Amino acid sequence: MENSDHSGRLIFKLMNRLKRHLDKWAVSHLAEINSINFNLTYMPYFMNIGDEGISNLDLVNKIKVTKQGVGKNVKELEKLGLVSTEKSETDARSNMIYLTDEGRKFYAAVRQMTNELTQEYVKLIGEEKYNEFLNTFVKIAEWHEAKDGL
Repeated sequence: MENSDHSGRLIFKLMNRLKRHLDKWAVSHLAEINSINFNLTYMPYFMNIGDEGISNLDLVNKIKVTKQGVGKNVKELEKLGLVSTEKSETDARSNMIYLTDEGRKFYAAVRQMTNELTQEYVKLIGEEKYNEFLNTFVKIAEWHEAKDGL
């Protein structure tokens, strides 16, 4: 790699720019589909619950956060009426987390919203480049996770 100043292409700057734009886009679109005060920090928790539900321990492992982090955010999602919890029938140490009817509607709307954005990205750079970008992004994330022992 060349040692000249390409500060506009530094990964930290680019990731920050993309996150800022995605957050702004998400906030404006979430306001259109639901009047609840949904904090974007809930999104990884909420979207990983999915239609089938998930145990709190599986959610911890899936999004690689602490059990306390999952518990806190799930409680907030319960307050919003988007999820419900119940004790696991198979593991007394675990709770199952499910989307409520309102949560399922919101989940479907978020999926539709993100599918529309994906289509815009595909129009912008083409399907092959978009998939290549995602594959590269996944590979980099997995490399960091392997280094961190996650």
